[in-house]
Amino acid sequence: MINILIAEDDLLFAQTLEDFLTQEGFRVELCHSGTQAQEYCYEHNYDLLILDINMPGLNGLELLKYLRDEGNTTPAIYLTSYKDKNRLLEGFEIGADDYLRKPVDLDELLMRITAILKRSHKTLNTVQIGKLSYDREKKILLNDKQNIVLSKKLSALLDILTENPNQIVPKEQIKSRLWAWNENASDGSLRVYINELKKILGSEHISNIKGIGYKLVI
Repeated sequence: MINILIAEDDLLFAQTLEDFLTQEGFRVELCHSGTQAQEYCYEHNYDLLILDINMPGLNGLELLKYLRDEGNTTPAIYLTSYKDKNRLLEGFEIGADDYLRKPVDLDELLMRITAILKRSHKTLNTVQIGKLSYDREKKILLNDKQNIVLSKKLSALLDILTENPNQIVPKEQIKSRLWAWNENASDGSLRVYINELKKILGSEHISNIKGIGYKLVI
């Protein structure tokens, strides 16, 4: 899953961005100052940074300059209301990849994110599950030692769960997609495939929510 850090001091706008990008399948972390973002980047790896320029503590320009000086090459998009071209030029000279003016069109933001991730060879087709990476297009699990080719049913089950990471997926929803209308889809049959997947991923990555469904924990 693609990990995005948003550093934005407008709390309502930041929450809007988080809700939108989460619904689009990204994992999002929020912070509200450049200083906090600096700490987050030290502790975690991200695939993309979305930065406000005018923030308390370190501003967005100071933050990105610090990260680039430290060798952090994570792609960065500035969200700004600045009209000063020299200010934006400074951002690009520091190492920004793109910018959008506020108020931000969310669909345009998504297009910019997709373009940047393609350039950096990161896609939503790859989901990280513990030490394993699942290629949703090739239906292969990857680790340091080998590629694990999944059966059609197991890959279909993992596709369903990776569409809704860290969320409960109802059993009936899974069964309706995993089996055709004329096939026998029972809770017992589903448990068999769930248990097979647990053996491959590790039981800690699939939670059974009794009587409701299953959750992929990543």
